[in-house]
Amino acid sequence: MIDVDQEYTREVECEYKGEKYKVRDNGAVLRMAREGKPKRPKDEIWTFGHRIDRGYAWFCSEAVHRIVATAFLGQAPTKQHVVDHIDTNRQNNRPENLRWLTKLENILLNPFTKAKIEYWCGSVESFLEDPSQLNGHENDDANFNWMRAVTPEEAQNTLISWNTFLNKPRSESKNNGRQIEEWIFNSNPTYKKNFDFLVDVEPVKTEGEPIPMTKIEPTLPQNLDHAEKKDPVEKNISKTEFMTALIEACEKEGWEYKKHYKAEDWTADILISIGGSRFAFSAYKSAKKASEPLSLMERDGVKGFGLLLSSWDDSIPKTPCFSLSRFENTIEVTIAKTKLPLASFIKKTVEDKIKHLTKVQITAVDVMFEQIKCWRCHQPHFIFYTRYLVDGSGSRHDETDPNWVHDWNKEFKIPDLRFGDEILELVKQFISNHPEKGILMGEVKERYSGTVNNHYMSFGCPNCDSIYGDWFLRDLEMDLIYETDEKKMNRIQLKTPFEIPINDWLVKE
Repeated sequence: MIDVDQEYTREVECEYKGEKYKVRDNGAVLRMAREGKPKRPKDEIWTFGHRIDRGYAWFCSEAVHRIVATAFLGQAPTKQHVVDHIDTNRQNNRPENLRWLTKLENILLNPFTKAKIEYWCGSVESFLEDPSQLNGHENDDANFNWMRAVTPEEAQNTLISWNTFLNKPRSESKNNGRQIEEWIFNSNPTYKKNFDFLVDVEPVKTEGEPIPMTKIEPTLPQNLDHAEKKDPVEKNISKTEFMTALIEACEKEGWEYKKHYKAEDWTADILISIGGSRFAFSAYKSAKKASEPLSLMERDGVKGFGLLLSSWDDSIPKTPCFSLSRFENTIEVTIAKTKLPLASFIKKTVEDKIKHLTKVQITAVDVMFEQIKCWRCHQPHFIFYTRYLVDGSGSRHDETDPNWVHDWNKEFKIPDLRFGDEILELVKQFISNHPEKGILMGEVKERYSGTVNNHYMSFGCPNCDSIYGDWFLRDLEMDLIYETDEKKMNRIQLKTPFEIPINDWLVKE
């Protein structure tokens, strides 16, 4: 396992989205401090990235692979170009593993989307000759939404590259001996199971000569438990499997049920009757298609539940929709960040043990105290940041939580958790009660900012009272928003609890 100071031979500078970076050819990046402005916590530090999202390494809010590609390969030729990882390991950000491809070229390397294009259009060549053949299929796959903007010129250029690729002699490449485990984070490995299906994919030729692709078998570090065993593969299920499992659950429990039930303006795959209560279960391809019939069922006094046949539906419905998936021989339902066997899910729904939550009461906050250096006198001091909201059950919520619904109607009064009177009082009290933490914080008050020519609430240096206002805090919070170190969290109970709107589910035991 290498660190940021190992295994590199070149170091270059580049500008990316208004920031200046130093970049090494081992995939490490360093954001340079801005001239004449205070140094931010993550400035002037070499890193492979501070978090992993969907397998990619990120530094603050930027993808590391795009910074590296810009430094070593130059700016993206067009807005349609994306960075492709040649060996399919999304955390191998060495420049020789990166290349700019158009979105169209990149999607043709994915065997799943390529197969769908061939199904709808007959062949890749047929689609590239007439991209309009996909019109009407944009909603069937999120990968195709952008294809409405594919120009005939782009399709023709890709067709030429595609035909060149097909006619190119295939040569066997040998492993060059470099193991991917040298390039990835120890705590955030890219799981082999995510990429097995792409191992044999070769690159599409773009401008000039194609970058040679070497087959590399991803290997995981030996000290990781999950390197020793394979997780079960998650697969979508068919409508037939769904119906069979539902009927088996009903017959096992002795419930009265009707298949393919038809009401006046809605239908259900199975309607279960228990006493005076009725429960409808139906399979849908998407949460969007399930929303209307479920609301009609509720109107008629029926508790309706939508089971989504695909586990990849990323929408967040406000109706009782849940993703179904099959792990080996077990059909499972994803609910409240957990998975339940389908039979257990059905039993809990009819026993009223699954509740839809639309709001939650916040009773505490988890605050982080971050040490910074004053840009004027260079003395260290602290500011605070409210990292999480904590409800009565101890569950955390933050602004990136997909279950926290935006309150467009302003029905929920969320207090100012940075400069509000209550939070400031509680923070001062916390600092006073914990002298062992050594937190030295300046006064929080209204100051004048020469940058924006206005007065506003801000933090200040306890030594020289230099202002730390909006623009600095926003940059700092972008660094801290992904911080998860429990040692930095300080829980503070609120005097005045408040409610936030959510869209979540509670599963009772």
